Amino acid sequence: MITALQSWLFPPALTFLSGFTTSSYVNLSQITTAALADDALGVFKISSGTTHPVVTGPNSNESAWEAFYPEGSYNPNGPIRGGFGFYMTGPPSFAEQLSTANEVLTSYSVMFEPDWEWMKGGKLPGQFGGVGDLAYRCSGGRQNDRTQCFDLRLMWRANGAGEVYAYLPLSENNAQVLATVPPMSVENPDYGFSIGRGAWTFRPGAWNVVAERIKLNDPGKNNGILQIWVNGTTVIHVQGLELRNSSQSVFQGMHFQTFFGGSTSAYASPQDQKAWFSDISGAILG
Repeated sequence: MITALQSWLFPPALTFLSGFTTSSYVNLSQITTAALADDALGVFKISSGTTHPVVTGPNSNESAWEAFYPEGSYNPNGPIRGGFGFYMTGPPSFAEQLSTANEVLTSYSVMFEPDWEWMKGGKLPGQFGGVGDLAYRCSGGRQNDRTQCFDLRLMWRANGAGEVYAYLPLSENNAQVLATVPPMSVENPDYGFSIGRGAWTFRPGAWNVVAERIKLNDPGKNNGILQIWVNGTTVIHVQGLELRNSSQSVFQGMHFQTFFGGSTSAYASPQDQKAWFSDISGAILG
């Protein structure tokens, strides 16, 4: 029996060569089950001053990482630390395939508590990659070596509007392609490119299942793909992208980061708040 959650984490239109999930509701022969634990999922480079305890998720019997955003918290380096952040390769068998993959899917479920206050926005996990260590910190307004990395986290904005917050090579082609993604896309000159803002809306007090598919471009060609599903529905599908200009730029895993911000206190959480992340999954598509 195919559960709704399984089809939302692993969209059935795709072909999976291999993969993993922490969900007990997935039954696919190519997908192995992994524990929601740092060592099992290859968690490293954990942001200082934050924790991500494993709890039983609300309205669920599944394990979840709990994120706590204290009142006044914003920015990973702000005076009050909130949320959490780390990089994640996935289980060893998955991690070993990332550097030679050209198409990868990652997915997870996120729940914001019922009385959640969105403010101006905040970050959510997404895929990252690049050339060696230059792949790390492909965010935070980085301008140097932007052709050597890609970072495609998600964001919530005011009233729960969703978007992809992309750091990609600063090419004229990327700017032209991304600017046309509906309902609204914004090129931020000093930070990431906001793609498809409002293409979906996160619901507080409920599990929101997001899946992100990335297909790398062939170096020298603009044929990369970004696709996002939310609760099983495609909400963003962008083709013609340049994610890299060298075959040395490869998938490295997930940038599993969440916090309020933005880099100023205007983004700060107005109260103590919690969110939960469960059903962490990934698959090699090609």
